[in-house]
Amino acid sequence: MNTSEREALDPTERLASDLVHIMCAANGLNEFFENALPPIAGAFGAKRVILIDYHENTNHFDLMRFVGYQKQARFDLQRGLPSMNLERALTERQAYFLGDDRKRLYLPLYFASTLEALIVLEADSTIELTPVRQQIARIVSKFIGLLMSSSRLGINQGALIDSNDLQRARQIQLTYLPPDNLQTDRYEVYGYNRSSSMVGGDYFDYFRFRENSIQCVLADASGHGLAAALIMSTFRGLLHAGIAECQDCAALFTTLNQAVYSGSSVVQYLTGIFVDFDESCNRMTYTNAGHFDPAIIRANGVVERLTGGGPPLGMFKNSRYPAAETQIHSGDLLVLFTDGLTDLRDANDQLFGEDRILQSALKHRDRPLKEIASSVLNDGISFSAPAKPDDDLTLFIMRFR
Repeated sequence: MNTSEREALDPTERLASDLVHIMCAANGLNEFFENALPPIAGAFGAKRVILIDYHENTNHFDLMRFVGYQKQARFDLQRGLPSMNLERALTERQAYFLGDDRKRLYLPLYFASTLEALIVLEADSTIELTPVRQQIARIVSKFIGLLMSSSRLGINQGALIDSNDLQRARQIQLTYLPPDNLQTDRYEVYGYNRSSSMVGGDYFDYFRFRENSIQCVLADASGHGLAAALIMSTFRGLLHAGIAECQDCAALFTTLNQAVYSGSSVVQYLTGIFVDFDESCNRMTYTNAGHFDPAIIRANGVVERLTGGGPPLGMFKNSRYPAAETQIHSGDLLVLFTDGLTDLRDANDQLFGEDRILQSALKHRDRPLKEIASSVLNDGISFSAPAKPDDDLTLFIMRFR
């Protein structure tokens, strides 16, 4: 079709023609979405667009692609998904707005009765949902919904992955975690991990590669399920390969970031904390890759947050991760956690949050570590009951003596 013929089409036919052309020319879904999302946004007068994948088996929404935002917006967009009330797309079959906000349009992508994904279009001014744009929304929903459903068909039929494979994968993952809870005359550690699906993307570990020291790590891969598990397995392998030579946790995270970085537009990153405690001088060195600030509950009850660090690992190729230090005293408690715990929600969609985690740990700080963890976890589960956690959940506690 030449330019004049294309211009003669009405907007609905024009976009449909463009999508077919893009699909025929693309080598895979990534290339298709890279070229298809901009004209879809343009059809609605939007400058920015987010593609959010939906996993029916786990009821999870995950950031898949975005256009029009700065590259460093990836982490903020992923963390902002819970505020978008994405569950509404499960009952809406047409394009819709949330409340009075007319600058952001939500477009559910369906195949038959199954939600496959969701497109969020964002403009600087009001988006007018005209009859023509409503028709375009229906075409986009059916076209991309069918395309995504077809791409998953083998998995949906159980042809690629069966439950026995996932069970074995989970058993392997469990061997990645420390076999016991370490206790010495200088410190004790306790970690708890639960995956929201058969395999997960949370990980914690500790090492003692130097005399009179301990190194601890907690990490959380983007997404859920198998994709997050693969990212985390890669990270763990790289960590184990590099930590034996580690004399500087800042340099370690910088090296790991370059190894995890893929250079593609596919969302692939992880947040993490690394701490290195030197018993000889009671000093803890730490660095943070886009994770929640580590918390120290001091022996006198003061809660101190350890700030600093860099962006998530794998987000930018040349990121740096400056280290910081804090002095440790007998009775201090280090508390680390992942967003599966902070993002537990009550019936009013209120988050359990960091403050509730730390207040619960503070309240029970004099009890054994396992009991502290049980109290924090029970408070979180009670807060969100009867809903079940929909993300991987990890809590890591270390007491210094």
